[in-house]
Amino acid sequence: MLKKLKEGHWPIFLLSSISSFTNLFLPIILVRLLSTEDIGFYKIFFIHMSAIPFIFLLGGPIHSVYYWVGKPETERMKYVQSSWWLTALLSLLVMLIGFPLAGLISKWLDFPLKYTLLFIFSGALPLVSSHFGESTIALGNRIKGSLFQTFFEVAKAISFIFIAWKTRDIGYVFISYATIYSIKFLASTLIGLKDGTMSLNFDKKRLVEVWSYCLPISVSGLLGFFVDKIDLLLLSSYLSAENFAFYSMGCLVIPPLIILDMSVQKVLIPKLSDQFHKSEFKVAGEHFRKAVSDTGFLIIPAIFGLIFFAEPIVTLLYTEKYLSSALYLKIFAIGYLQYIIPHDAVPRATGNSGWILKIYLFTTPISLIGVYFAVKTGRADLALATAIALKFLPKLFGILYSKNLMNWSWGEVFPYLRILIYAAVSLGLSLISLSLKPLFSSGLVWFLVCAPLFAIIYLSTLYKLRSRL
Repeated sequence: MLKKLKEGHWPIFLLSSISSFTNLFLPIILVRLLSTEDIGFYKIFFIHMSAIPFIFLLGGPIHSVYYWVGKPETERMKYVQSSWWLTALLSLLVMLIGFPLAGLISKWLDFPLKYTLLFIFSGALPLVSSHFGESTIALGNRIKGSLFQTFFEVAKAISFIFIAWKTRDIGYVFISYATIYSIKFLASTLIGLKDGTMSLNFDKKRLVEVWSYCLPISVSGLLGFFVDKIDLLLLSSYLSAENFAFYSMGCLVIPPLIILDMSVQKVLIPKLSDQFHKSEFKVAGEHFRKAVSDTGFLIIPAIFGLIFFAEPIVTLLYTEKYLSSALYLKIFAIGYLQYIIPHDAVPRATGNSGWILKIYLFTTPISLIGVYFAVKTGRADLALATAIALKFLPKLFGILYSKNLMNWSWGEVFPYLRILIYAAVSLGLSLISLSLKPLFSSGLVWFLVCAPLFAIIYLSTLYKLRSRL
């Protein structure tokens, strides 16, 4: 059992979940230590920090390592090293462009200049300092790579809480962020140079090849980021502040579900790449089908749980004042279905990254126009439903493209029986839970009793059964 867990995506998922939950609860502690104004600066700082990798196209190079490890053994490390060079150069570009424009950025964000300078410096560090962890995971040492990433995320959270408690000054928190990632950058570079995932030798030919592969993926990521936030961007200026609060609270991001998809893909892409180059399409199909099944095993019951328990979940997290958010949570929950389909895994693994850009260039305008007109109706629920529905477009095109490129049958791509059983058991447990609701003194007590029982019965019933399907 332990050997099986070590070889799969579970080490990445479990260790990344620690990081994700740490970051989820961090603001809840900070609001009790810092002033309202400082919390506002905190939100501005990190909301825009999340945009930097997309704007400077950093995501493609660092995640391209999952493709390059599928190359022949004599070549793979040279490509991994070139991906580090590209990540480092693009990260340097953040500072080269950012520092001269610091004054303008400060005014645009309505942000003190001293915080803006820290923002620019810090923005150049997270991706390049993560290269060692990502390449180590891609090369098969999933526990080592995931531990490296998780250690610094936990260290960051602890430093934030300690410094906020001691100083009550957000500026020192930003300094600690820059310090933690500077240490991570130095550590990852020294270890990477030692183990060969990085090199001081500059290979121009391979760097160009890496850039050619990464550019479509990076631009697609930028478009995808914009599409993912378009409903929030439009509704923030259309709804009243109170109604927008209800809407945004309902769009509940559950980190483990996002990390599950990410973890599965980090294991799947290297396997598909290796099998594609060996023309082992049938074996590749088995891995793809397993990835869909593994993701669906946890995401499907989560969707049913979010829909049926929406009201008590909102009450527990935000108090009864935000009960209006429950409707949005039910709609938003359906969107988690998209993570079951690893739509761009095959294009990434086979080097056809240009297809990803083409499909996003086609679907992005459709999404923007659709959401825009939905917002104009004045119904936030319709806008959210439209945004969720349109996010499935690239997924559907991706599954068709993957099937045709790898010459798979539908049965090799999609585990119908498993998905139907996951859904049927989840629905049955949801309906039983709903029928028991009148027996409890409140919806919150009902949730606290029935939700854990739902999870225990589902996992205990299907964990062993699914291996026989």
